Amino acid sequence: MYDKKNLENIELIIDNHNEVNEDALNLVSSYYLDITDVRGSKIMDISDKEISMMIQVSGKKIYRIIKFPNTFQSSDEVVTFFYFCLAEARKKAPEDYPKTRIEIQIEKTLDLNTYITKVKNKREISSNIIEITFHEGLESLPDLKNDAFMYFIVHEDINHKYPKNFVMQNFRELNAKKDNPYSAAYYTIRSFRKNEIDVWFVIHDNPGPLANWAEKVNEDSEVAIWGPRTTFTPPEGTDNFLFIADETAQAAVLASIENLDNKSNYKCLFETQNKSSQFEFLDPNNCIEWIYRNNEPAGKGSKLSKKIEELEIKTDNLYVFGAGEAKQISLIRKTLKQKFDLETNQMSFTGYWRRTS
Repeated sequence: MYDKKNLENIELIIDNHNEVNEDALNLVSSYYLDITDVRGSKIMDISDKEISMMIQVSGKKIYRIIKFPNTFQSSDEVVTFFYFCLAEARKKAPEDYPKTRIEIQIEKTLDLNTYITKVKNKREISSNIIEITFHEGLESLPDLKNDAFMYFIVHEDINHKYPKNFVMQNFRELNAKKDNPYSAAYYTIRSFRKNEIDVWFVIHDNPGPLANWAEKVNEDSEVAIWGPRTTFTPPEGTDNFLFIADETAQAAVLASIENLDNKSNYKCLFETQNKSSQFEFLDPNNCIEWIYRNNEPAGKGSKLSKKIEELEIKTDNLYVFGAGEAKQISLIRKTLKQKFDLETNQMSFTGYWRRTS
């Protein structure tokens, strides 16, 4: 049986695949389960032994089970096995069968590089956000703009010097060991300059390894970063935007806003703890609305949910970009999709972190 944390992760996996990755489910249904004339697919349940699926074919629904090779204990095992099923289905699919969103994202990681860079300075953005500027070693880093995010790999010793040939594969191999001294997480580039980037780190009451590193790190401390990639992909010609973010995604939103066409309209909902964690941003049209959680914990702000339910916005040519706590952002995506009947390509929602309690 899965523990509570893995059960919550599996709920999110089901929700994400059903809402965003139906193209991958259809590929698995068609060429892993060998079902013809697939019109739609949904995951009904994931146990520790199998995935239960409902598949729409012409005129009816059918149900199928995908058995695991053994009893699974974690959500990571489920994800790995699903990727295996997807790869096996791809082998049997015709050459002209369109690539799925998952496959496109995987392909984007194949040519990514690892960069060793140094801390230049730190400054306070708000009561719970600090900005760290990194410089050197970034000469060949591409500027993807928008929500360009990278995987930051830090060592438990803030004075650690990385080997010159250190790459992502070294971290993956070490990560399989119990005594791995490295920790890692994704962060977004707030600002990009030649051979230099600014990155925002959210400070917590009970900081994880990356937030703890960011608080303690010194000038000239080294870090390895791998990437970059983006999820901000509005359809061509989009000029109407809605942004939703808690503190962890505000850097991504601001970078994306700054890259919008001058003719674009946008509305932005920023959730934060209170007025002390709000910051100044040049917003001449007052398009940013701040929503305070106050005494509510991060990831459970009821005021943001209420605001989404009451929201009125024009949906013509609309693209919604949202990121924050995984469960909260998943509920927001469902609410907006139902409320405004949005297409999948009109939305990009990402869980940047997960509450564990």
